[in-house]
Amino acid sequence: MRSASWWSLAPFVVGAFAMAAESSVLTGVLPLLAADLHADPSHVGQALAIYPLTYVFGAPLLATLAGGHSQRAACTAGLAVFAAGNLISASAGSIAVLVVGRLVASLGACLYSPNAGARATTLGPRRRGRALSIIASGSTAAALVGGPAGVALAGLAGWRMILVFIAGSAVVIAVAHQFSRLTDAPVIGLGFRARVRLLGDRRLLAILALTVAVVTAEFVVYTYISVIVGDDPRAVALALAVFGIGTTAGTLLGGFLVDRFGWRRMLVTSMAVVATALLCLAFAHTEVLVCACLLVWGVFGWTFTPAQVNRLFATFEDTGALLITLNGSAVNLAIATGGLLGGAVLDAAGTSALPVVGAALAAGALFMFAARRPG
Repeated sequence: MRSASWWSLAPFVVGAFAMAAESSVLTGVLPLLAADLHADPSHVGQALAIYPLTYVFGAPLLATLAGGHSQRAACTAGLAVFAAGNLISASAGSIAVLVVGRLVASLGACLYSPNAGARATTLGPRRRGRALSIIASGSTAAALVGGPAGVALAGLAGWRMILVFIAGSAVVIAVAHQFSRLTDAPVIGLGFRARVRLLGDRRLLAILALTVAVVTAEFVVYTYISVIVGDDPRAVALALAVFGIGTTAGTLLGGFLVDRFGWRRMLVTSMAVVATALLCLAFAHTEVLVCACLLVWGVFGWTFTPAQVNRLFATFEDTGALLITLNGSAVNLAIATGGLLGGAVLDAAGTSALPVVGAALAAGALFMFAARRPG
């Protein structure tokens, strides 16, 4: 049997693209969703938060339940469940059905994403980092291309057909996984005792708290970006495209900048610029200014995670996989919290208050970090 090549990662990249594109599309068509379901945009935004919230608890649970089973089978099953969730969401006539669809899709992502990453690392230790970066490029490409394209197509064919297309794509990707030459190994369950022991460390709790604070600040705004930008699908698609360019640049530059300047300096820079960009967004009344704010926010917002991961590795040794899992859970908890909090702000104070609240939370996170002793 021939050894696996870089091309073996193609199904994993497309899988990451499909899962990220689904979230980007639903965020971009939030006003259409609300109108179709006869609900307030704030309530729909809060309903979408079920996806990351499910991921927080579903990922470690499914990792335990799938322990010992084939990673290939886990990836295939995850894609199938993800497809089913999208079909349920596409058939939604109420928020309740939309929530069920998002919950099912999230469970599919919980099963797929960790095992896709684990299989990618079997290319070998010397190619492990590049393999994970290549898969991550699928998610950033979804923000750059998938979200804007999905929003534009939703204006023509409807958001339901976009979800049906994504579901069909997931099934095709699942079939492609069966032909991947990557090594198939058993799923490794997460150690419960190790998780509990590590969670008792105050240093870890402080790091995860910062992740939750910053990502919450961003998703208070991002969840409702289509409401902030306006009702014009073209303007929303342009805004998502510009933001996607920023996040792609931030993803590609993040590791390099952290290596060059250190995680501490990049954390401070990231939080300071994100707070400033969100505050400026509140006062941006032209398309050019809005896009400028989104571009800067995307670049520096997406340098935060690599800086945090490097901070984790510098603080705790020999627990890399567990640290990434815990930080990922913190990110998804923050995404859900941002959606819920943003909905409450939208109801209470209106659209213009969202960037202000996001900026205040990011500034508070920066103060919390600066006030701590080095470490």
